[in-house]
Amino acid sequence: MSTQTATVSLDKEYLKSRQGLLRIGEVVIGLCGIICESQGAYCGYGGMYSFYNFVVVTTLILALIILIVYALQLDKLCTFINCFLSVFINDVLFAILYLVATILMIVTIGACRYGQVARIFAALFGVCGTVVVGMLALFGYQVMKSNQSVPKSDPA
Repeated sequence: MSTQTATVSLDKEYLKSRQGLLRIGEVVIGLCGIICESQGAYCGYGGMYSFYNFVVVTTLILALIILIVYALQLDKLCTFINCFLSVFINDVLFAILYLVATILMIVTIGACRYGQVARIFAALFGVCGTVVVGMLALFGYQVMKSNQSVPKSDPA
């Protein structure tokens, strides 16, 4: 009987792949969005800023976790969770939430003059974040669809 030992190693190919680069972009866009939102959140629309902040911070944290899990190949150690499906559901959910938070941020741009440029940039980073997370969800859907479309061999 052979036992396979799973080791933790850095997967440089994932970091260079389309999904890896989009995850890194998601982290950078999230950081920029948080910085801009914090500079323009003084106009009396606290709930909208809080929602935008919640979505961006949560997406940023989850993107970092996903990036670490896949870059260190921890998904191969964690066999009791379908990591691909979990990430796909995360991407779909946060693409929708990012879109809603961005729309709310766009609504607040004309609220007052103080921090208006910061809110414009926060909205632009929200649009970029929506596109990046949406592309990740689309790529996940394409991979899932291609895996399901493979015909199963008939033993007969």
